Amino acid sequence: MITFINVLFQITKISNATLKKFGVRLFKPTKSLVFPWFSGPDSSLKGVKLLSAQNTGTEKVKYNEATVPKCSSYYNLFGLPLVGRMDSEVVLTGHELDTLAVSQATGLPSVALPRGVSCLPPILLPYLEQFKRVTLWLGGSIRSWEASKIFSRKLGLRRCSLVRPGEHRPCPVEALAQGKNLSRIIKASIPAAHKSIVSFKQLREDVYGELVNTEQVAGVKWTRFPELNRILKGHRKGELTIFTGPTGSGKTTFISELALDLCMQGVNTLWGSFEINNVRLAKIMLTQFAMQRLEENLEQYDFWADKFEELPLFFMTFHGQQNIKTVLDTMQHAVYLYDINHVVIDNLQFMMGQENLSVDKFAVQDHIIGAFRKFATNTSCHITLIIHPRKEEDDRELQTASIFGSAKASQEADNVLILQEKKLVTCPGRRSLQVTKNRFDGDVGIFPLDFIKSSLTFSALVKGKHKLRKVPTKPENEEVEGNEAAAKKDEVKKEKAEKANKTKTPRVKNPATGK
Repeated sequence: MITFINVLFQITKISNATLKKFGVRLFKPTKSLVFPWFSGPDSSLKGVKLLSAQNTGTEKVKYNEATVPKCSSYYNLFGLPLVGRMDSEVVLTGHELDTLAVSQATGLPSVALPRGVSCLPPILLPYLEQFKRVTLWLGGSIRSWEASKIFSRKLGLRRCSLVRPGEHRPCPVEALAQGKNLSRIIKASIPAAHKSIVSFKQLREDVYGELVNTEQVAGVKWTRFPELNRILKGHRKGELTIFTGPTGSGKTTFISELALDLCMQGVNTLWGSFEINNVRLAKIMLTQFAMQRLEENLEQYDFWADKFEELPLFFMTFHGQQNIKTVLDTMQHAVYLYDINHVVIDNLQFMMGQENLSVDKFAVQDHIIGAFRKFATNTSCHITLIIHPRKEEDDRELQTASIFGSAKASQEADNVLILQEKKLVTCPGRRSLQVTKNRFDGDVGIFPLDFIKSSLTFSALVKGKHKLRKVPTKPENEEVEGNEAAAKKDEVKKEKAEKANKTKTPRVKNPATGK
């Protein structure tokens, strides 16, 4: 049975004794590994995690997880009951299998985070207070490396060291399978604390990592907007995106689907909706999530609501004008508590309000944009800021200069997105998304969008589906008269050409002069 488990989950180097030591069992009906959650003074069973393996046809296997209780209430630091009270060092991993590998290969105390690299719940921090040295080895991807740097701030930079992902430093279970020395990798981990001034020697590994993992560096890819992936390459942490569009064009509806797409892929999202209330916004996002009108299918509401509830999605309770310091404090608290990666502010004008008319509103807006820019950089959190445009004529397309306020918004932004709308055209495809700034690699472009009213979703138009254009048509009698007039003009031209040929005299060469 153990041999079957090892082959199925590709953990052939993990021994039966290690599985037994951590209390790992096999659930035969679903062929799943069961990881127990023991907690409390009596170490009673609080829950379990079921891990199943799916063959992808490649060397790597795909793991699927299910927890009891549900994920939002599952706070199991797997391996914690085996840690002694006198232990001063621990290795923090992003997966239960990695903890098994570290414990077997090094003998060091090791625990696994319950939600991997997506979140480090503050409720778990007291359990890690006893350790003077915490080594974070969360995996072998760029995403795990970014999470390591974020989590080390919560745990305290001075006591944390990080294992940098690389070709020779994969995740622990893969390193064990490849016969690498895990103790040596842990000893070579780098301190999380850094100085204000560094040389290229400290940046060398980071630069090499970005060159090797270009796809991962580009960020999280959208599944509903492949054309946006082609231009922006992905959604990256620490950036500021400015989004604008005409009034009534569907800015909130589009951004809600854009953020929902990322949230469904595990990007922890915080919404600050200052224009519409949270109930209405949640209704829009639930409709986009279910891809149907739930008003007509109320019997399916509980099914979709249960699934929607599992998303790492949170809402600020603000509405209308708010002080920027209050908003930033709330965002900072959410980043600490829920490890937020994406904040959406809808929209800047509603948040600013119109009370302080004596103050220069452009100066206030510049201050707010600068504060958001600084927050995104310091917290490695992506901020999407919706700003209304200036008043433009209906037949003119918006440009970067159309963003309300001074040029600071477009200067501070890493990305500028414009939802264009041609109001004179009523056929599908009248809306399009234009990227006018892309600081990552400079690519810009525009692609059409098709609004599906039944599901409140936007999707890129299928290739080959062109926008219909109006062609002016003439009545039949006008076409006949036009043809007759053209024929008469041709006859007149021919007559003039014949007369010109008759009047021309032939040129004779004078034998005397030779001219």
